[in-house]
Order: sequence, then C-alpha cells, then structure tokens
Amino acid sequence: MKRLWFILMLSAVLLLWGCQALESEHTTAITVALEEIPGCTVIDNGRIIEPGEDVVFELCMDEGIMFSSVDYSGEYYLDIRNGRYLLYLLDVQYPTRVRMNLTTHYRTIVYHSNGGEGDFVTRNYDMSFHVRPNTSIGTDLFSRRGYTLVGWNTEPDGSGVPVGLGSRVSVKPLEPLNLYAQWKPWSDSSDFTYLPGMYITITGYHGSDEIVVVPEEINGREVRMIASGAFRNCPARHVILPKSIHVVEDRAFQNCALRELTLFDNIEAIGSGSFVDCAEFRMLHVNAVEKPFGYRYRRESCLADKVDLLIEAKEDQKIVFYGGCSMWYNLDGRMVQDALGDSYRVINAGVNGVMNSAVQMQIITAYLGEGDIFFHTPELSSQTQLLTVTTFGKHDDKLWCGLEYNYDMLSLVDLRDFPGLLDSFNQWLNFKQAFGSYDDHYVDGAGRSFYDPYGGIPFARDQQEGPLEDEVFLDPLYIQGASMAQLEAYYQRIAAQGARVYVSYACVNMDAVPPEQRENTRIMDELFRQAIDEMEYAVLISDIQDYLYHNEDFYDTNYHLLSVSARENTKKWLRDLFVQMEADGLLQGK
Repeated sequence: MKRLWFILMLSAVLLLWGCQALESEHTTAITVALEEIPGCTVIDNGRIIEPGEDVVFELCMDEGIMFSSVDYSGEYYLDIRNGRYLLYLLDVQYPTRVRMNLTTHYRTIVYHSNGGEGDFVTRNYDMSFHVRPNTSIGTDLFSRRGYTLVGWNTEPDGSGVPVGLGSRVSVKPLEPLNLYAQWKPWSDSSDFTYLPGMYITITGYHGSDEIVVVPEEINGREVRMIASGAFRNCPARHVILPKSIHVVEDRAFQNCALRELTLFDNIEAIGSGSFVDCAEFRMLHVNAVEKPFGYRYRRESCLADKVDLLIEAKEDQKIVFYGGCSMWYNLDGRMVQDALGDSYRVINAGVNGVMNSAVQMQIITAYLGEGDIFFHTPELSSQTQLLTVTTFGKHDDKLWCGLEYNYDMLSLVDLRDFPGLLDSFNQWLNFKQAFGSYDDHYVDGAGRSFYDPYGGIPFARDQQEGPLEDEVFLDPLYIQGASMAQLEAYYQRIAAQGARVYVSYACVNMDAVPPEQRENTRIMDELFRQAIDEMEYAVLISDIQDYLYHNEDFYDTNYHLLSVSARENTKKWLRDLFVQMEADGLLQGK
C-alpha cells in the first residue's frame, strides 16, 4: 500500500513538473537579430526578448546607402530622427534572423551646354530623402548670347523628355543621366516697340512668330517690364519671358491666341488680369531662378515627393489613396501593401484637407492609367476636398510650397479651370523667402520625417500631444443639391484614364463636432451615398458609422489618429476595399 501511495505521489510530482516545463517552454526568451550586410552597421545587434515583445535596432548607414525594406513577416516601421535610423520590429513571436534590403541613394546627372558656352558639367545628388533629384537651374552653368535657356531635355534636339530648370527628373541608380540645354533664340528686336531708359519696357509687338521669345536685352539695356496692351491681339501661341522680366502689367496680353507661357520664378508682378480674354491660355511653364522656401516652412512641401511616387509608378498597376491629412496620417501603407502583395503598388497621396484639391487631382489624374484604383476619402468638413470650393484662398502657401519643388507639375494643370492661379502664384512669390535648398526635407522639432516609402507618416504616435483644436463639421449643406458636380467631373476624368474610383470615409472625431450636428451622421451618410450613387464613375464602399472616433483616438489634431487607431482604421479601409474588389472581379487568381 505504501509502495502504491509512493508511486501515485511521484506521478503527480512528475505531471506537475511536466506542466511547468511545458509552460516554461512557451515563455522561453528568444533571440532576434538583423543579418549584417555591407553598407549598414547594426548597433547592439542580437537581442533577447520575450515572445510577443517589440524590438528596436539602431542602424548606421554608410555614405551613399539607404534603407529599403526588411524580410520580416510581421509589422515593422523605420523611424528617422535627427539622422538616426531606428528600425522597429513589432510583436516578435519566434527566434528571428532578419535580412535588410538596402539601396544606393546617389544619382548622377551630366549637363551639356548643347550650343552654349562651356562643354558639360557632372553633378551627383544625394537621394536620401527624395525619389528624384531637382535639376540645376542652368543659368549658373551655361550662357548663350541672344538665346534664353528654357529647360533641359534628355535628347539634344529636344525630342526626349523635357524638364524645367530646377524641376525634377527620374534618374536610374548607377546610370548617369545626360541632360541637354534647350535654347530659344530671341525674337527680332525690330518686332517690338519699347520705352528706352535705364531699363527697357516693351510697349508693343507687331511680329508674326508662333513662339515669341522676349529678348533679355535690347541695345545693351535689360528688358524689365511688359506694359499694358503690349501684346494685345497677338497671334503667338507660346510666349517665353526671360528671367530679366520683373513686371507684366494688367491687360498686357489682352485678347491673345496664347496657349502657353514660360516664365521664371523671380518675376515680381503678374496676374490673371494680364491675360484678359485669352480664351485658349491653358499651360504655364515655370523655370526656377530663386531658391525654394518650402521645406523649412511647411510639411506640405512633400507634395512633390508624393507626386514623385506616382511618376515612378506610372507604368505599374497601383492603388492611389487620396484625401486630406486624415489619409496622410491614418493609412498604414505597409499593411495595405502586404495585404495586396504584388498585385498593386500602394501610394498615399494625401496631404492637407484645406489645400486646393482640384489642382492636386488634376496632377494625380495624369499618372493614373488602365487598371489603377483611385481610393478617395474626402473629409466631410472640407469643402475643398469635396470640391464644392475649387478657388484659391488663404491656405495657398501650403500648395505652393509643394509645387515649387517641381514646377513641372504646373504644366499638368489647365489654367482655364483656375482663373485665379496666376494671382495666387504671384502672391506666393512675393510672400516666400528664398533661403531653402533642394537638398532639404521637412522634419519637425523632434527631427521626424513626414513621409515613408508609401507616402505616409513614418513615426509612431503613441500618446496624445497638445490640444485638439481643428474644426469638425457634419453639415448636410456641404453635400446637398448640385454642389457635388465638380467632384463628379473629376471622377469622370479619372475614369477616362481607365482607373476605378472607390470612395470611402475619413475619420470623424465626434467629440469635436458641434453638439447640434452630432445626430447628423446618418443623414450625412444618406446624402453622400445618394450623391455618389448618382455618379456613373464612382462607388461609395463604406458606411460612415465605421469611421466615427473620439478624443482618446487622436494624436495632435482632430484628423490625425494615434498609431494604434490608424492601424485599426486601415483595417477597415482594407475590409471595404476587398469587398468591392471582389464584387468587381479584381481578386480572381490573386
């Protein structure tokens, strides 16, 4: 009996020990390491953590090398602060050895004078923070008597890709790009009448050139001004103003056949009043002479970087997410890219809800093609996002500080749709201070960058910072009646390019909505759904109730979610996206 009792007790002890051993097996610490590869040194590599913990590695990049991605099956992100690269691997469950993917970030351009004084100049560009380099303004490299330098081209005869002076161009790594100066001869000075003096003022033109190039000087005197009426009834289709022109007076080009205008960004006075009754005036080319201002001024200066992502992906099948900062901050681009795999390239084109959205949408549309998806989340508080307002206003600086980093984007905008564009441009040029650099990129006071490889916000937002003071409205008047006609017209443009238009909702902080409007969510959904349902080229794929939040979900404004809430919001967008893609037959075989 004692022997049997001993055996039973021993069995119980062994069973208890086995359970503890099994439990210990599931809680054993694991090792996480990054595979060391040339070009990057990992500080304090090889971490021991408990399963389910996050781990962060500091990376030291060699000159000319930048981080691309890692082969890690879970979630990760790269946080760049004051030149420090911090790689976060989230929720690591098993012993892991991760391989990094790096790329070189130098690009080389060879500039050729192509008939100007001098031969060629080679310049290297550090692409640590940009996809495409800004070209030289050219006027500091070459000159040619009797000609105006109007841009660059990838072919000497101008038959290749044109690039404005100071604008951006695509350059392959380790493969220098040749750019050739493009010169236009000045129109004959005898075709002009002018007022002599210390500086020349053009008072009339009686030539017949289809392309008129205003001389930079006449009789050794600099041409500074175009007087009112100087080009009245001019038959020219394209007028090129040299960098010497500072003022174009009202009605200077009244009733002209003008379609295109080329000028330099040091001009001091020019507005829509200079082109009264020019019904065909549609395209503006701006060459840079002044240094930019944007990156030291506004985070929205990365608009040019977001458009660069579109340009580089023009031939790829892609899904472009667009909205205000509620898209910029709240889309987890990597989560979406992982969910879609190689089927679509993910681009977050959202910037700021108060910027002129119609201008942005014209630019974006140029890079959409057959099979692409345009995923739009117009903020219901933003009349500019809803396109019920397409005019320019007090927030134009946010737009121009992005456009100035690639003025070639302006040539994609039809001036006939924006009669106030030149006035807005003129105000910007007189407002900005030219002390920036094309090598800059925007960082906040903590040294944090504001765009990742998908165009989204790269830094973690773990706790609320500052008061949430932005206005939030749920006003049915914003989306009633014919007010949505402009939005429908832009959706039609996008569909004409062969892309599908899916519409969803941006986040709404219900605690920030005026009390008298907090019961409007259902009527807003009904009105918006009715408006979109009546559009032939778009489909509303979501319900507003899924995108209602409260103060505790937000970071620093009523439109920027904390990281955890942004990930949940992204999952909702993905859920709605996949349902619609399935209905449209886009997930077959994927």
